[in-house]
Amino acid sequence: MACTSALHCGSPAIGRSSRWALLLCLVTALPALADENQGFGLLVDAGLTLDDNVTRAKEGNDRLNDAAYSVNLSKSATWALGSQSRLLLTGILGGERFQSYSGLSHLDAAVEAELQYRESSEFSAPTLGVFAKVKAEDYESNLRDGVRYSLGLSLSQPLTDRIGLFAALASNQRASNSKVFSTVDTSARMSLDYALSARKALYLSAEYRVGDVVSTGRASLENVTISKVFVLDNAFTGGQFFSYKINGSTWLTTVGYNHSLGQNGAIDIAWRRVESTPELRPSWATSPRSYISNQLLASYLFRF
Repeated sequence: MACTSALHCGSPAIGRSSRWALLLCLVTALPALADENQGFGLLVDAGLTLDDNVTRAKEGNDRLNDAAYSVNLSKSATWALGSQSRLLLTGILGGERFQSYSGLSHLDAAVEAELQYRESSEFSAPTLGVFAKVKAEDYESNLRDGVRYSLGLSLSQPLTDRIGLFAALASNQRASNSKVFSTVDTSARMSLDYALSARKALYLSAEYRVGDVVSTGRASLENVTISKVFVLDNAFTGGQFFSYKINGSTWLTTVGYNHSLGQNGAIDIAWRRVESTPELRPSWATSPRSYISNQLLASYLFRF
């Protein structure tokens, strides 16, 4: 049964499961409350992800698949700093719940600020940005608990009346309870949006990361040889899986379709491919050089 009031959505009991239930009840209650208050200006993203390699392993039985449900609430505010610049501030509260490997489930809260500058109101004028983001994460696997930081530059550029370009360069850091999940990397991302019609759009994005990469699998001489640090991973049952931090590079490619359902709603469907390659490789190794993960993502976005 759906919750009808945010004031009655669960008990004061603590724990990750209770906090997840409270978040879901809050999402369910908000539309009813919004009708009474004429909207909150909130964006809700409810999604499902199918992942064929949640361990980010190279081959064999180390590759585990799972499905994850996610809910994210965000709210943005904009302040004009003059005729050519503005400050955009966004707050996000959400989480992801995995069906089989619950240790990967997490709740998170993030704040992102971006200073944007556009020289003129001409259609072809690009929008330049400087952004900073802080995200706190609370996993069921306590090894992964921690904070992520990101600082970077962005550019938005309309190419035609149907095609838009976005690019970003960022420095990213993650501080976690385990040294394995405390990572540093640099990323470069570019995406193209193509408007098929007023309500339909296709998008393509590619991102390249270089720095720390984490892979999980059973004890392996190859992984131990090339890893900087490793730990027994408590997110997977059986006590047989270790997570390794290595130097490497990652390509993320996403193809998606967005269909607007009106002023306040949209459906988004996408496929993402992730490929990470270690910087080092023993001469005697026989495993694939890279690990590959494929994800299918579907989400429903609505604003109220």
